[in-house]
Amino acid sequence: MEPSRRKAIHDAMVRLSDGDRSAMEFLVSELWPVILAFAERGVRQREDAEDVAQEVFLRICSNISDFDRTRDGLSWAFGIASYEVMTHRRRRTRRREALGDSELRERAAPDASQEEAAIGQQLAEAIQQAIGTLSDEDRLHLGLAGMPLDRVLPSATLRKRRQRALDRLRIVWRKLYGGR
Repeated sequence: MEPSRRKAIHDAMVRLSDGDRSAMEFLVSELWPVILAFAERGVRQREDAEDVAQEVFLRICSNISDFDRTRDGLSWAFGIASYEVMTHRRRRTRRREALGDSELRERAAPDASQEEAAIGQQLAEAIQQAIGTLSDEDRLHLGLAGMPLDRVLPSATLRKRRQRALDRLRIVWRKLYGGR
């Protein structure tokens, strides 16, 4: 981005923080395409990127009183945007974890052919067989059984245990179905 445009965005942020609402129109016209492109690279779906970009602008408006004039306005906006992209990804991951197997398959391929459905069913059965060989503790750490551990264990401990359980699942998968 050219320095003059970057400075104009910064100046509009300063004006907005001073209470000049007319600066918002300029910010939307100049900053919207930049934030939207950034969000699209982060979430990879146009509709979701638009939601994220809207959330960024809501955050900019609600937190404009915290804007530090000595810092770059565009960088501040990108900081908010990166936080919103990460938040969106976390929500999407949680949504996937909350979905059941059948609902996830329906959403992934609603108009799958019979052959694709059969392959999907065989794959689901193979995964269930591999998971069935894991210990109850490994299934618990992977979030496949029992209560969520994120409230009980420190996050670093949970991540390490989850990694070890995934490593054991990979070993089982290779024994059952081959692969690297």
